[in-house]
Amino acid sequence: MFALVDGNSFYASCEQVFRPDLIDKPIVVLSNNDGCVVAANRQAKAFGNIMYQPYFKLEKFLKQKDTTVFSSNYELYGDLSHRMHNLLASYAVEQEIYSIDESFLDFSGMRYFDFQDYGQQIKNAVKKQLGLPVAVGVGITKTLAKAANNRAKKLAHLDNVLAISDLSEQEQNKLLAGMPVNDVWGVGSRWTRQLSDLGINTALQLKQVSPSLIRKRFSVVLERTVHELNGVPCQNLELIAPDKKEIVSSRAFSRMINDKHSMQQAVARYIARAAEKLRKQGSCCQQLSVSITTNVFKKNVPQYHNWANTRLITPSHDTGLLIRQGKQCLDRIWKDGFEYKKAFVMLSNISSSKDSVQYDLFSTEKNNPRTQKSDAIMGVMDAINTRMGKGTCRIASEGLRGQTHWQMKRHKHSPRYTTQWKELPVAYLK
Repeated sequence: MFALVDGNSFYASCEQVFRPDLIDKPIVVLSNNDGCVVAANRQAKAFGNIMYQPYFKLEKFLKQKDTTVFSSNYELYGDLSHRMHNLLASYAVEQEIYSIDESFLDFSGMRYFDFQDYGQQIKNAVKKQLGLPVAVGVGITKTLAKAANNRAKKLAHLDNVLAISDLSEQEQNKLLAGMPVNDVWGVGSRWTRQLSDLGINTALQLKQVSPSLIRKRFSVVLERTVHELNGVPCQNLELIAPDKKEIVSSRAFSRMINDKHSMQQAVARYIARAAEKLRKQGSCCQQLSVSITTNVFKKNVPQYHNWANTRLITPSHDTGLLIRQGKQCLDRIWKDGFEYKKAFVMLSNISSSKDSVQYDLFSTEKNNPRTQKSDAIMGVMDAINTRMGKGTCRIASEGLRGQTHWQMKRHKHSPRYTTQWKELPVAYLK
């Protein structure tokens, strides 16, 4: 027995936690550089098709609708997500953190529970302790738990909780008949079109199709989905998230870059961010790629795009070493006379830092003294940044905080209420 607990309009809900004056009012959250609408609460979604639309096109309309607009506050969302997942873990035998706002819970050994009531308890606890609205779906497989969660959010009379396992097969089929096939977990747009050609447009129709036909026409992955819709578990919880095989750091600049020094700072910052993630999962990389590109949407200006990569002799997670290698890549592809909109950094060929490493025969580091020193330095840097905030301690080539004109634009940024002492909410007594 599984449950999927999913935050409702999570980014918008996080913004509402410390702003009770915004309850029942429309809220939208923007992407990096305040570009597009990436999250909206129920009141804002009622306006129509606003998701993923450019903000500059919607700005006047949203203002007329008295909509509160926020820049993305990743620090706040990440901290509230961590608190929510910790709370949910206390309600189950095991937990899989599926995304920033989703958790699978394993209810094994709890067969005599009233799961509809238990789901309500979980929903109420998250709302009471964190102020976040969630939906809870319970099913005998992960796919059915996902489907139950989907129906719980979209059918108002279910009050955001549905234990589909408690329903008769006839009642389950009625719910699945009203669920579009593209809402089934794992069914993307390409499979949706191909399934539609076969006359399969709802979750119920997918449930009732022959698994062998699906395997023959599609894949074993979709065949497992069919089995799971029929109550046959094919997926267990992933209790430990797999290490990433590639780590990418890439963001558009708040303004165009046309000088090499600024681009070097940006590439160094992106490499530093990727290296932090690399160390966090206890890994090293052996390949680094750097790419730069102009704004492809501006057809009236000269266009340029190029990339370069380098392979390290010895795998590393040292920020300084990776930045030096990144600068060499940038030197090979940089061209004056262009206005650059975006840089892209990727670390690949990743292996565990605990694995045995073959050192360079001709390197002065073959006895590994500097690597041990490097690990110690990186450990201290990460500890400082964890305690004092990201970017507190950084490599000089990344540029000084607040003095890099290309950094992400977030003019509508809310306070980081839970992670910054200076931004704690203030209460006044009357």
